[in-house]
Amino acid sequence: MRTFIFIALLILAPMMAALYGFIHDQITYSISEEFFTKFRFEHYDFPYAWHPRARAGMIGILNAWKTGIPFGIILTAVGRIHTNNHKLLIYTSYTYLLTFFMSFAFSILAEYIPVSSDAVRFKQTLPTNILDPDAFQRVVQINNFGYVGGIIGVLMGIGLHIFLYKRDKNKALGTSANA
Repeated sequence: MRTFIFIALLILAPMMAALYGFIHDQITYSISEEFFTKFRFEHYDFPYAWHPRARAGMIGILNAWKTGIPFGIILTAVGRIHTNNHKLLIYTSYTYLLTFFMSFAFSILAEYIPVSSDAVRFKQTLPTNILDPDAFQRVVQINNFGYVGGIIGVLMGIGLHIFLYKRDKNKALGTSANA
């Protein structure tokens, strides 16, 4: 049963990452269509007949699901400190959600942080046909912050696993000492 839970969690992580990528790229498409139409779409061979939002969503899925693999391996491996199968499943799911929401939180934060002065130099490397380089750079910043948020989420997830393990261990010691 434990192996089944472990494998199920390892499958769930890339699926959650793919969902994140789809939602994330729908939001960033709204900020800068040019980021996709003049940059990302060139790197993927999706049918041109597809609606641009569908192509942006697929790009989000393809870019994000792969990050779910190492995140899932790390969080599920650390989750094995919980000897109870139910706790392994529930607590690791909590850490997945924490990572998911930290990525979103950092992406949202990036929307409100002014684009750095390095963007001026970055604008010089953009194709000349970019009409809104500030929006383009903002999407780049949002993408980068999303990855940072994911890494911080994984680290917080490890900490959560350890916290829950110690809490449960102390509860068990307290219960057996009172018995």
